[in-house]
Amino acid sequence: ALPDIRNLTLAYALAGADCIDVAADPAVIAAAKSGLDAAEKIAQAAQRSDYNRPWLMISMNAGEDPHFRKAEFDPAICPPDCPRPCETICPAEAIEFSTDFMGVRRDRCYGCGRCLPVCPWGLIAAHSHPTPLDAVAQQVLSQVDALEIHTHVGEYAAFKDLWQTLQPWIDDLHIISISCPDDEGLIDYLKDLQRIIKAPESSASKDLDASGIAVETKLHNVIWLTDGRP
Repeated sequence: ALPDIRNLTLAYALAGADCIDVAADPAVIAAAKSGLDAAEKIAQAAQRSDYNRPWLMISMNAGEDPHFRKAEFDPAICPPDCPRPCETICPAEAIEFSTDFMGVRRDRCYGCGRCLPVCPWGLIAAHSHPTPLDAVAQQVLSQVDALEIHTHVGEYAAFKDLWQTLQPWIDDLHIISISCPDDEGLIDYLKDLQRIIKAPESSASKDLDASGIAVETKLHNVIWLTDGRP
């Protein structure tokens, strides 16, 4: 739930986290920024000279990404005598059985997956519903400091499309993290992504210096997260 995101962000910020990663959702970002603002006020009141405001990072995907998944089921086929453990376990109160509504409220569900294994009948599934990349970028990238891109081996075209979509905002980010789990051909795939990032037309903007010579104005700080790679 959004209050939990705000409170967790506050706690991690005061504990000394350097960067806090959240979903690319305007409501989630607003809750996290509220937590960061509160942490900053507490640190100032306590005269903590060691406190540094963490960077706020969002995650986006170059393919299917669980950050955007939603629980789904057809309430019409739920047995009437079911104890409905899904409704009880949902931390976002997204699952509801009432006279006004039955099923999953998608605007509340954030894809934690807790309801999936508790359904006695196995009726709940999770499906990805990614927002169009350009819409996500316009809504959230100007509000954050860092970006994590989730990708998998074989998603070269999707990554290239995403990278091109991000260009208007990419140079304003402090850190870009690329997360890719282990798979056959991983090293070659990462080298392909590196070539996309280092392409002259996308790796840095170019300006003219006083002598009229084109110079690159910024390079990217990239963290490669090879999840599951020994």
